[in-house]
Amino acid sequence: MELTPRLKTGNLGRWLVALVLAIPTVVCVFLPNKLALLILVSLVGAAAWYEFHANLLGRQRAGLLAVCELGWLQTVVLACFFGVEGLVVGMFLDFVLGGVYLLRILPQGPDAVSLNLLSRYALGHLYISFCLSFVVLIKPLLDGTVLLFFVILVTALSDTGAIYVGSRLKGPKLYPKVSPNKTISGLLGGIALAALGGGLSSFYLPGDFSVAELVILSAALSVWGTFGDLYESALKRALGVKDSSTMLLGHGGFWDRLDSLLLNLPLFFFYVNWKFQP
Repeated sequence: MELTPRLKTGNLGRWLVALVLAIPTVVCVFLPNKLALLILVSLVGAAAWYEFHANLLGRQRAGLLAVCELGWLQTVVLACFFGVEGLVVGMFLDFVLGGVYLLRILPQGPDAVSLNLLSRYALGHLYISFCLSFVVLIKPLLDGTVLLFFVILVTALSDTGAIYVGSRLKGPKLYPKVSPNKTISGLLGGIALAALGGGLSSFYLPGDFSVAELVILSAALSVWGTFGDLYESALKRALGVKDSSTMLLGHGGFWDRLDSLLLNLPLFFFYVNWKFQP
């Protein structure tokens, strides 16, 4: 299947876009007030949902887009102020909203189309709303600010290492049927850079984490994040698109930038809770 080509830009353009994204992210992560982080993640999630809706649910369904965005916003707000219990309630309400929408559209078209839309809607909330909400769940943890910075940094380093090492060394493909450009050398480069950054994180993370533990954890996050990248690539390949949008120039769209982080956030949250549970 021929994919829609990515809007090309040079390395300088990619780094400028990355810098524009990184500055508000770091500022909001380290601000003591969680409101700024909530606003930022709400906007980023809304953009990712817009792209998900356009690609999987159809641009013409404006009413469904409103339902998706409303579901995302109430989920992340409930998670921010009520923790894991709020996230559970938010996800439950997302499915209620989806059911209400299904009841409204069911008489208007074939049952198979309506059920297909509802399945994709549910996938979006499990994939985007659930996973991305862990940003606001990690922040309130003990040392949550530096822990959140750590998981974002390691994921970014993994993506960067994979791109630059893979493009230079090339070699055998990782999974060509899903992502023709990803290579085994890129995977190893991403793991190496993530592990290096994770080991150096011992200088600012709490003393409960040893250097060896951080290196192993970072390598695991790199591998798991790569699976998240491949998961999104599989969805896009089924749709015949290269990027979720062109909003971020050479980076694709917001959903493209979040693909690795989305799966890393819950994994890291559960690991930290397991490690520090009484």
